[in-house]
Amino acid sequence: MSEDKCLLCDADLQGEPIPKKSRDKGYYGDKTHFSRRIGISDPRLDRIVEWLCPDCGGRWNRGDTE
Repeated sequence: MSEDKCLLCDADLQGEPIPKKSRDKGYYGDKTHFSRRIGISDPRLDRIVEWLCPDCGGRWNRGDTE
């Protein structure tokens, strides 16, 4: 499952490019662009459990894209 597309409306969730100077410092691993996906966390679990699409407002379980 691609993390660059919304599972519900198929919107492109690839964000702006990460500045090269930040990529060179290793802050983002091998990523080249930010993501537009919004993480919904569960404070009891202390982790992201769902994703939110900024275009359609749809939510899906984090496990659906891993």
